[in-house]
Amino acid sequence: MYTVTKYVCRFHSVRRFHSNDTAQLKKSIFLPITNFKSRLNADQTIQRDSHIFKILKDITIRSKLVNGKKINYIPGWDCHGLPIELKAEKIHGNKWKNFGPLEVRKSARKYASKEIEKQKTVFKSWGILADWENNCYFTYDKNYVKNQIQQFFKLYKKGLIYRDLKTVYWSPSSKSALAEAELEYNPNHQSKSVTVKLELCPSTLSVDLSNHNSEPIYALIWTTTPWTLPGNIAVVYSPNLLYSFVKIQDTLGVYLLATDLVDNLSTKIEKTIEIITSVKGQHLSGLKYKSLRDGESDKQFLEGDHVTIDKGTGLVHTAPAYGHEDFLIALKHKVPIECHVDEHGIFMPQTWSELVGLPVLDIGNETVCSLLSDKILHTEIYEHSYPYDWRTKLPVIVRASKQWFLDTAAIKNQSIECLKDIKIYPELSGSRNALLTLIEKRPYWCISRQRSWGVPIPVLYDESDNTIIDEKLLDQYYALLEKTGQDFWWIHDVQRLVSNTSHSSERLNKGLDILDIWFDSGVSWSCVLGDDKIADLYMEGVDQCTGWFQASLMSSIALRNVSPFKSLFVHGFVVDKNGRKMSKSIGNVIDPQDIVNGNYDKSINGIDILRWWVAKHGSHQTNIPVTKETLSDSKQSVDKLRLIIRFLLGSLNNVKDNNFKHGINHLRYLDKYMMLELKSFENETNKLYNTFQYNKVCAKLLHFVTNQVSGLYVHHIKDRLYCDPLESDERLACTATLQAILETLLKHIAPILPHLAEEAFSYYPLRRNTTFFKTSIINLNQIVIPDSEQVIPIMENALMIKNKVSNLLQGKNSLEQSLVIALPDETFNLLKILHPINNTRKSDLIELFQVSSIDLILNDTIDIKTRDTEGILCKRCRKWSAEKEDDLCKRCEEIVNIFYSK
Repeated sequence: MYTVTKYVCRFHSVRRFHSNDTAQLKKSIFLPITNFKSRLNADQTIQRDSHIFKILKDITIRSKLVNGKKINYIPGWDCHGLPIELKAEKIHGNKWKNFGPLEVRKSARKYASKEIEKQKTVFKSWGILADWENNCYFTYDKNYVKNQIQQFFKLYKKGLIYRDLKTVYWSPSSKSALAEAELEYNPNHQSKSVTVKLELCPSTLSVDLSNHNSEPIYALIWTTTPWTLPGNIAVVYSPNLLYSFVKIQDTLGVYLLATDLVDNLSTKIEKTIEIITSVKGQHLSGLKYKSLRDGESDKQFLEGDHVTIDKGTGLVHTAPAYGHEDFLIALKHKVPIECHVDEHGIFMPQTWSELVGLPVLDIGNETVCSLLSDKILHTEIYEHSYPYDWRTKLPVIVRASKQWFLDTAAIKNQSIECLKDIKIYPELSGSRNALLTLIEKRPYWCISRQRSWGVPIPVLYDESDNTIIDEKLLDQYYALLEKTGQDFWWIHDVQRLVSNTSHSSERLNKGLDILDIWFDSGVSWSCVLGDDKIADLYMEGVDQCTGWFQASLMSSIALRNVSPFKSLFVHGFVVDKNGRKMSKSIGNVIDPQDIVNGNYDKSINGIDILRWWVAKHGSHQTNIPVTKETLSDSKQSVDKLRLIIRFLLGSLNNVKDNNFKHGINHLRYLDKYMMLELKSFENETNKLYNTFQYNKVCAKLLHFVTNQVSGLYVHHIKDRLYCDPLESDERLACTATLQAILETLLKHIAPILPHLAEEAFSYYPLRRNTTFFKTSIINLNQIVIPDSEQVIPIMENALMIKNKVSNLLQGKNSLEQSLVIALPDETFNLLKILHPINNTRKSDLIELFQVSSIDLILNDTIDIKTRDTEGILCKRCRKWSAEKEDDLCKRCEEIVNIFYSK
């Protein structure tokens, strides 16, 4: 996530996996997966984080495909919301302020459509598997809009959606309400904070201050939002705290504040404070104070449980229209709630005359402080965490307004219980606790927004502001939607909207709010999966613990009492090598297309490198570094895989269709061991894919290729491969094993590097002219390895002795050496199976040890002796097995004669 991100098109991809066996459809996997917020960032940071992590979703889908699942994958875009409006506004410049809702919607739709085509092009070039032309969904489509309105009405009928006056986070810069998920907290926000004197009404005091009758008595309140002071209606205290009346050095009057905060105030104002007397908070009940402005009625002290002593004075300034706790206090005590700040964050005419027309967050705030200067004891700059609009990156306020809400309290417990049964990956990421905490603390979900680009809330209002919505009206809306398109709500007046219904258009007004984008995307399961299916997996970035994950879970619980997903995969964000978010202002932005095209580094290019980097780093880290070092490491890894694949393809260039079946029935011990290792690799890698541990898949692939394939098998079978007759049992056993290695490696490489897998398959003689993903490959589970129980102990003992031989022959050409190996009884018997006859120059043990000859003898301990071999070197196979100088050995001579006879 980056510093200046303008969220435009969020990409969703919905995948359905089916078993190849149609009788097993009930066990099919339905997998909606969203890309981590496919955002068009204003500063073009790593050209959309989300695009990068689209690759993670593709790895998931391809890993299912290579394991025999049929897939119905429906990509889709959530295209509504303010960021598209802001992008469209930037295009039109000054003309935008004269645009009405229809022009705004037309421009936003045009921009979104253009952006979708750009993203499609990128996704195709990255090998993202989908039917991009005929099988996508868009949230501005008629069908999606209709479905969303239907879900809204279902919730309304169930009593889970309602309209009410409440305090909500409000963005003056966006002129709309915001949900918690649409906030970013700036930990270094600086507020002008004031400690304000409120003069108490002496007649309401229950404390004896007779020695100070001639002095005014004040209560001290502290606020970081002075602009809210004109809305003050009460002071809230805690009955459980101790409060003190104090005298402040060189200051007229007596002051009331929490006893525990006296020292804090003394330090802050740099004055000595003397406590006169102290009382329990409960004795403040009934206390009143004079209004901040002359002519207004006295205000009261109210009891509350949200008062703390971590800062301030222990007496809380309460303005119900501008604070969440304040609002609840007003409801509890039936205090009228009046908001005198408009949707632009401007003071309205109902407030103090000097403030009308001033923005509350700057000059309005200063003006309030100026007007109350004689009542302000202390002013300070207070640095703290403060909510910002995640799109405009500007501060928000809390403001009371009539909004639509989803009743989260009614579904909270069930949501929490469902979440406890959900599998969350990575397993130790902490995402489960984060989600549980967020849901537990969520007070309500505001689902209305005051914008034009979105799905309308299909409600009419009568002259008393009562809501009008029913099925007949909705049927009329659906007809207009089908006939005139998605802008029907803005095209038609109320008279047209209510035609063909029993309602009269007189004294009715249509609502102008749209549905929150989280509701927009949260009900995607109902559009794509339908009402009767549950997804196996939802995949998104960690920020969606506050957004899409919650919205999807709670909307599904509310509508059908079940979670929409069985498991979650939560990935992280891209950062630079110093762990910093990417930002144009910092200069650390990287466009992934530059990586692909080599513009970032000429030595690092190609989609394979980008996809490997995503798999290696994107599935297990919260902060995912993209640096030249990590990309260079990815290039080296891909090059290693290409090298071994090139060797395997070259070795299999002349194999025939029937060779595998013959070869697999003539396996030597090294071949058998390799096949067992291959089976183990297959099982372990499948488990890693199934638990989305793609970083470990990458590590497993490289380790297996480097050690088992290249270091063990390929190194030791070259004599058979290069020098034995093409159709010999020994060579066919070797090529059968290589064929199994190649197809198994490609199977597990293909989800991460499909381009490489397809390229390799195009050169594979047995599978040429077909795609890897539509071809049946060797099924290791169907291959029975003879004597498999004893292969492992035999080969492990042989490899243990080989390690000793290698250390002994260090610096020598092992093919020029003969060995005499003395072994204890058990090891001797095992190795004798690999080398049944001494004085021979051909056996499984000689192939493994890469020496000229071996003599095995019994002994109490292991003892190895070496000597230079005797014999004549064959210039073809480089073994000391020729009978005459300058002649070939018998094996090589026969092969050469056969070649020339042709």
